Amino acid sequence: MDAFSTQFLICFVCGTHLPKRTDKHDKPYFVCEPCGIQLFVRRKQGIDRLERLLRASVQNAIPLAKAGKRLFEVQALLSEIEGTKKQIRSLDDEIGIFFPDEDKVRARKALKTKLDGLLEELEKECEQKRD
Repeated sequence: MDAFSTQFLICFVCGTHLPKRTDKHDKPYFVCEPCGIQLFVRRKQGIDRLERLLRASVQNAIPLAKAGKRLFEVQALLSEIEGTKKQIRSLDDEIGIFFPDEDKVRARKALKTKLDGLLEELEKECEQKRD
């Protein structure tokens, strides 16, 4: 077992830790079970670069973990924003033009307020990343 065989990469889609695997020719690859993404490194130059990256990741494990956590938080916010927008669109279709349902109008207004708050939260999260 080589020095970096217990290292991992982070899935760029969901933030899951991807343990390094090797095929029958001892070439590295990674698989994200939740997403189904597969990453294969087949050429010598790529394998050498991967080896350097994994060695460096030991030194940068804490910043890497923080970046993964932030990515997950941003993805969660984006997902909640999209869900809120979908609810607003659904209410827009149900409210009615001539005789609007006042409860649905109030619900839409509350969802728009929630959406504004989520967008502000996303902006703050992105500002923190710049610091």
